[in-house]
Amino acid sequence: MATQETCQPVRTTTLHDASLTHDLVALRSTVAEVLLTRNESVLVDVSDLSRPSSTAVAALLWAKRSCARAGVRFRVRGAWHANRDVLGLCGLLTMSTSEDMS
Repeated sequence: MATQETCQPVRTTTLHDASLTHDLVALRSTVAEVLLTRNESVLVDVSDLSRPSSTAVAALLWAKRSCARAGVRFRVRGAWHANRDVLGLCGLLTMSTSEDMS
């Protein structure tokens, strides 16, 4: 029998170096929309982000805390070597999930 967590729809936001400001606005909007219904989880893909800025890290931490308070699942995926250390130290990666590491 499938659990609710595996059947739950996922809203994905991708962060890119070239459009980071716009992408962070999109992340805030996505989180706000998901928190209204709490029927989806939030996934942030950072594979196109070469180096997370302090602004990006702050936005990811805000999103994670907001989701945690509402009981909404939040994940970051696509962290490669340069990102993994920073995001891991900030508590944004779940190292037990292979999807978080690439």
